[in-house]
Amino acid sequence: MAANPPEIGWQEKTALIIGRASPEPSKTHVETVCTGGITENGEVLRLYPIPLRYLEREKRYKLWTWAKFDVQKNPSDKRKESYRVRDDSIRVLAEIENPAEKFSMLEKAIFKDRETLDEQYHKDWTSIGVIEIEFLDFYVETREKDWERDKPYIRQFLLYTERKALEQLPFEMRLKFRCKNNPSCKTHDSSLIGWQYMEAFRKFRQKYGSGDGGFMALDQKLRSFFNDPNKRAFVLMGTHFKYGSWMVAEIYFFDKNLPRRLF
Repeated sequence: MAANPPEIGWQEKTALIIGRASPEPSKTHVETVCTGGITENGEVLRLYPIPLRYLEREKRYKLWTWAKFDVQKNPSDKRKESYRVRDDSIRVLAEIENPAEKFSMLEKAIFKDRETLDEQYHKDWTSIGVIEIEFLDFYVETREKDWERDKPYIRQFLLYTERKALEQLPFEMRLKFRCKNNPSCKTHDSSLIGWQYMEAFRKFRQKYGSGDGGFMALDQKLRSFFNDPNKRAFVLMGTHFKYGSWMVAEIYFFDKNLPRRLF
């Protein structure tokens, strides 16, 4: 499998933010948020490491915002979409709200199915893509990672900034699905790592007073979207840097009768 040749120097790219993984502790950057973006011409980007919660407020981009970044191809990451980012270069431009406009951008990254996406990964290190899915199940299982054990530096004192609270959830969220456009798909079972789902669980837990109550509320909310006969469901998938396993970073729901954007 041929690796993408590294690009020399830094370049500016403008991208629409289409996914944000939940924050992870980092020894070098305090914490990082792996971010998915797509340019006007359809180039998909993996932007990291970005200590999003530690940036100045005006640089903290959200989902569906356009932003500018100074980026450099990461020579230590063979995945073709992976770029390093200069934190101080980030400029948030505008947010889009129109569903047709969102879909017109997102569809530039759509693959027929996960199987096709996986084939491309082994051909040219394509490691991010969007697919339409048929929902099967949403559940949690005991997590394998333990930050307290594996990342002891999270307890270290920071000299120049105050460390923000970062909770590791007691479980791993999982999404089970079939590829909508592949009758031969035998189902997939992937970790759900999107930031907004972690935050939704925390809010529901606070509202209902327990972890079980929080998960039940999140479960009901997601299933109500998946079971809506007027909606199409898509997921943004990306691979793990170390293991190459496919994870779900974002879930999208669009009306089946969504008007096409003409320009």
